[in-house]
Amino acid sequence: LYSGFSGFDLVDYVAVLKEWNDRARRHDEVRRVLDLVDLTADMHRRIRSMSGGMQRRVAIAAALIGDPELLVLDEPSAGLDPEQRLRLRSVLSAAGRQGCVVVSTHMTDEVAALCNRVLVLDLGVVRFDGEPQELATVAADRVWIDDEATPGAVHSWYIADGSVRCVGTPPAGAQLVPPTIDDGYLLLTHDAKVAS
Repeated sequence: LYSGFSGFDLVDYVAVLKEWNDRARRHDEVRRVLDLVDLTADMHRRIRSMSGGMQRRVAIAAALIGDPELLVLDEPSAGLDPEQRLRLRSVLSAAGRQGCVVVSTHMTDEVAALCNRVLVLDLGVVRFDGEPQELATVAADRVWIDDEATPGAVHSWYIADGSVRCVGTPPAGAQLVPPTIDDGYLLLTHDAKVAS
């Protein structure tokens, strides 16, 4: 991002690079995509004066120019507040109905909300390729709740009610709980490291 440009100027510049030559149509398109990412009120601010989240939204707006058939985004929701993340989900799901949206992210809640296909890359190897819910089933019968961290669990952490969620090989009589995409991811990448 060119810090001396305003958000409008930068997205307009990208539109010119994408050969939007009719100035009136181009400016309408620039305003449309800036509105999609909720930057209408701030479109004339210099990028250097914008927060990191606002700058991220300017970059997303530039990528959305012309409703591309393929949209590739790296951590698009980084630096966005919850309301902006929900708005971004709406924008990306709409883009996904018109073309293909590829999102690289570590935020599995985004994956669950947006994606119909997930690839897990770990150490340069595809460890999983399937639907989000299938990734959760990787951890079926391997997630439990306990009063304290279980020795030998792959991962354990305290949850809101004060109990401990454990992932790995449960002890006899463990209170099993439904797995999440996070659980599947943790086990998948851990098992791959153990096998290496």
